[in-house]
Amino acid sequence: MTRIQYLACLWTLFLTQTGFVCSDIQFMERNQGESVVLPCVIDPRNPSPFGIYLKRDWLRPKEVLFKYTDSNFKLNDNDDKNRISVTGDPSRHSLNVTISQLNAGDTDRYYCEFLVANPSSEDDQIRGKTEFVLLVNADAPGTVNIGLVETCSGASAVLPCFPQHGEALAVEGVSLMRQRGQKPVEVLYHSKRHHGGGSSSSQFPVERVQLSSAPGPRGITYNLTLKQLQPDDSALYSCQLLLRGGPDSTTSLGRQVFFVSVQGGQCGCSNYSTLLYALSAAVAVLFLLLLFGFVVIYKGKARRSVKSHPQAPIYEEMTGVKPVCRKLAPHHLEEMESSEYRNCPVKKSCPENHYESPKPRSEF
Repeated sequence: MTRIQYLACLWTLFLTQTGFVCSDIQFMERNQGESVVLPCVIDPRNPSPFGIYLKRDWLRPKEVLFKYTDSNFKLNDNDDKNRISVTGDPSRHSLNVTISQLNAGDTDRYYCEFLVANPSSEDDQIRGKTEFVLLVNADAPGTVNIGLVETCSGASAVLPCFPQHGEALAVEGVSLMRQRGQKPVEVLYHSKRHHGGGSSSSQFPVERVQLSSAPGPRGITYNLTLKQLQPDDSALYSCQLLLRGGPDSTTSLGRQVFFVSVQGGQCGCSNYSTLLYALSAAVAVLFLLLLFGFVVIYKGKARRSVKSHPQAPIYEEMTGVKPVCRKLAPHHLEEMESSEYRNCPVKKSCPENHYESPKPRSEF
């Protein structure tokens, strides 16, 4: 148990010191012209951070700003100086970045990176607790539900398909929209309406796309599977069903949007708490295995100790008594009888026995 605790402490120290943590992802939807606040937070630590970066690393990877403790922040793009503000200080382990007058070009994934001094090596770069996926709607279509789908390079992602309006009573096709820039683009289209046999187009090879259906609680549900995904496929996706009598295609994302995040070469955890739960579960399993091993070893030792001191058979015990009886045989019969009747704990309670202590005979 001591070794397990030692390994767990080393692993936790590695996570906190190197900054290898998986952040939570928060989705934010805003309309063009609105504002958004990005809270940057890390756990308190010693020494405190001396600086912070705000970066975007999806559609347009770049550094947005840098702030040194107790000083003003610096912007990478001077055109943003009138619409970005910062409150707080990195030395306090938290601050807020406000971006106003949003436009479609602000759609991206943002994260904060704190800088902590390390005397023995380079400064530590520690990501904040949360990453932010910001979606700015140019035409203000309304509320959009955004979900997260994380996968690895070369793996697959399953996207549920929903009808544009109403229930999916008569499905005649499917459309997949993807947004990586300012406007969504249709990357998959299949319909049975045209030329008798239907028509289809896709930016994905045929072997990388699969449409399946299955009965669900609300009727038949449709899922679109994208296979062999690569990091460049990371984007916002919306799968929509084409219904009979409805529009043949669409130019915008649906009400249900999924952010597909494809990690290159590794399947990390989706958040820091998941990593801690997995680590705790591993420690608990190891503890149970060691406890089970100790119980087995203890029982084995107990069985060996019993086998090393076997009880003598009854026959051997009885045969061991025989020589004693033989030694007593020459004695007088009266002595033998007197020894057989002396079994009472209290001598007074015994009835009078003439054979116990015979009186000497009187001489005539």
